[in-house]
Amino acid sequence: MPPPQSKEPSTRRGSAQSPSRVFLKIGIAAAGVVCAVFAGQFWLEAYLKSEAFRIKIEEALGRSLHAKAQLSEIRRQGTTITSESLRLEGSSGSFFKSAQIHGLRAELDLGGLWQRLWKVDHLSFLSLELNLDAPAKMAKPVEAGEERLPAKPESFLASLLPNKTKIASLQSDRTTITRAGVEVLQTRSTASPQDSGWNVVLGGGELHCPGVPRMEIQEARLQVTPEGGTLRGARLLIKTGGQMTLTGEWSAASGTKLHAQIENTSVTPFLPQWWQAKLHGSLQGTVHLTQPGASNAGSPELSGDLRLAGGKLEGLPLLGQLDGFLGSPRFRQVALKTASARLRKTSDRTELQDIDLDAEGILRIRGGVSVERDRLSGSLRLGISPSFVQWLPAGRNALFGEPSEGYVWVPFQLSGSLENPQEDLSTRLAAGVVDAVTEAAKGLPKELPKALPEAAKGLLDAVKSILPGR
Repeated sequence: MPPPQSKEPSTRRGSAQSPSRVFLKIGIAAAGVVCAVFAGQFWLEAYLKSEAFRIKIEEALGRSLHAKAQLSEIRRQGTTITSESLRLEGSSGSFFKSAQIHGLRAELDLGGLWQRLWKVDHLSFLSLELNLDAPAKMAKPVEAGEERLPAKPESFLASLLPNKTKIASLQSDRTTITRAGVEVLQTRSTASPQDSGWNVVLGGGELHCPGVPRMEIQEARLQVTPEGGTLRGARLLIKTGGQMTLTGEWSAASGTKLHAQIENTSVTPFLPQWWQAKLHGSLQGTVHLTQPGASNAGSPELSGDLRLAGGKLEGLPLLGQLDGFLGSPRFRQVALKTASARLRKTSDRTELQDIDLDAEGILRIRGGVSVERDRLSGSLRLGISPSFVQWLPAGRNALFGEPSEGYVWVPFQLSGSLENPQEDLSTRLAAGVVDAVTEAAKGLPKELPKALPEAAKGLLDAVKSILPGR
């Protein structure tokens, strides 16, 4: 006989629960998630405004830039974070001496939180002042008695925050950069990351360099990395006329190499004051600036090949002497068909070599000049068209050599200073004139005719009077 069946419900462990109980558990879980999200968002919003977060940002900036950072109060509205100012003081290992930022504004993408990443869609400044001179050897230590918040253990939620930052674009409305006396003023800058560095574009503003006229920045493109950078091209308009294109590269280890292509640039602002009214024209050519880095010894050097278009010489004392001695007004103002020289300049010496100034059919000047501590020295040759010295046979034989390249040549030396140059040719030319006139006078009768003009009678004395002691 079969055993009696049990009347208990035929339920088993693990069997499906009732729908109502399942929905209840889902609801509770969803509510928990929502509460956690709101709690996390509330905590995140409070943390982003906290002093602890500000200090964390300062420490992160200090570590990455080898600098001491001071960030003002942080404000947050939605996904926008702002701060009035950020100051950085570079130390050993930093590529800058100081940086001052005003009106900092960051647009965040909170979607990066899941990847522990601060995603900044756009970072902008009202102004950026950057000093690229050598930084201090050591960062300023915290002195005894200086206020500093005690270190607090990091909370669990804080430990889950991003530990990396990615910036999509950066912009500064007014950027000022200084280095070794060179200033970039009030330029607008934009930057975007590429590889391990940044692509930077500058537009507007001015470039100031010692001894060079002010230049307006049309556009400059750079690539900057922690090791150095590359200037891909900069177009500059010179305030006094002309333009310049710059390219180059730099690094702390190997130094700086810049190349400038000069076009239609007035030579006047580059000349010492004494020369500005005496040499005119437009500069053309290429100039190279080399500044050694930490791994190389030496001092900065400027070199290049220069040409002068539309060149003109006027008002030079030597030309005035030629005008009077040779009896031709062609030397009062001389237009140069070609003019060129090689430039080499160091910290204490400037050299112009292979000087070649050619006023075709009139004169030509060749040689080299150097300036050291404002003292001028030079060895040059002056070529004169033979037609101008035919009336001076004795002077020609004494001063000028045989014709070469269409000119007869005489050497001369420069001395003195840039503002008071001296040359030794004028006195020798005057002596040659005296000798020529004296030689001609020997053939005259002992008693001159009474009808001889008075001007001719005093010619010899007039020539002698310009020479001291004769």
